[in-house]
Amino acid sequence: MTRHTFFKKRVDNTLLKISNKSKINYFGRANSAIWCIASYLRSNSNKRTIILPSTMCISPAIIFKINGFKLKFIDVNKNDGLINIKKSLKFIKNNNDIAALFYVNLFGNKDKNIDKIKNFKNIFIIQDLAQTFFHNKISKKDIFGNMIILSFGYSKIFDLNHGGIVLSDEDKFYKYSLEFDKKISNNRISNLAKKKYLIWYTKVIVKKNKFKERTLKSFASKIYLIKFNKQKMRKIYNSIKIIDKEFNNRLKIFRFYTKLFKTLKISILHSDNFFTPWRFSFLTNKRDEYLRIIRKSGYDASSYYPNIARVFNKRKETFKNSDIIEKKIVNLWLSKNYNLKKVKDQFNMLKNNL
Repeated sequence: MTRHTFFKKRVDNTLLKISNKSKINYFGRANSAIWCIASYLRSNSNKRTIILPSTMCISPAIIFKINGFKLKFIDVNKNDGLINIKKSLKFIKNNNDIAALFYVNLFGNKDKNIDKIKNFKNIFIIQDLAQTFFHNKISKKDIFGNMIILSFGYSKIFDLNHGGIVLSDEDKFYKYSLEFDKKISNNRISNLAKKKYLIWYTKVIVKKNKFKERTLKSFASKIYLIKFNKQKMRKIYNSIKIIDKEFNNRLKIFRFYTKLFKTLKISILHSDNFFTPWRFSFLTNKRDEYLRIIRKSGYDASSYYPNIARVFNKRKETFKNSDIIEKKIVNLWLSKNYNLKKVKDQFNMLKNNL
């Protein structure tokens, strides 16, 4: 048995056991995995509508759009950023063209009412856990998607620069994705990524001056074309060996943030129960002031999570909660570089300077 086979077998066994799935596919990026899923759905169904939350990363929406799907955005809950179940069910019951529900466990949050969706007949669910991760105490009922997406990309729980995984029981998809490297290596896919991806991505990113044009062109041309590096398997294995330790460390820091910050005038953006938490995220009417104080004290903080529905949706629909989250969100770090002392330092800086 080669070292690669050794590590792969253990990664396979660990993730399949936790997820209760039977198939695992590896991709260069989670975005490559989503492209493969979109291509698979298009070739195996005549249905062309994808349901997505209005607050999420923009890349999956671009991928489905490029692959010819209609995007139906549903507003999220203000308290946890998850797609609104009641509104989703109303749309599902009155529409026969649904190819899939793209369900994002944003921030690692869970919805206690998810049974109303997952038990609905004939709904294909893509569960996006890219921003979070499993732990061994997770309940099987929380892993409900027909396909589960995991990511080892930038800023994720385990940041290995790139790497994506899809877990499923779909034998046809498993075989389809094994040929995916061949499908995405031709010029049609490459040019599609360069051209159409650029058009959509620049509407959000370039407009906010986060990327220079030359950087974006290089980024867009490669984003779906990275193949899985077999040398990465050992890093993935070393990461999932400590999934419970990572969860416990992040949970400890998260709870300390909560204990201190609940005395401030904020709304914590988390469910009562969750997967591995991504950030400590909250809403405040004084976001710019919070960010200024935290950053001035030498700590990083982000204000990311856009209402992406406004980019794609030409109808006069409103996404009130997504707008609120976009305008008021602050994300603070839970990574291994942070400890209780740093959390307290951030809190004291805010308390003394607000």
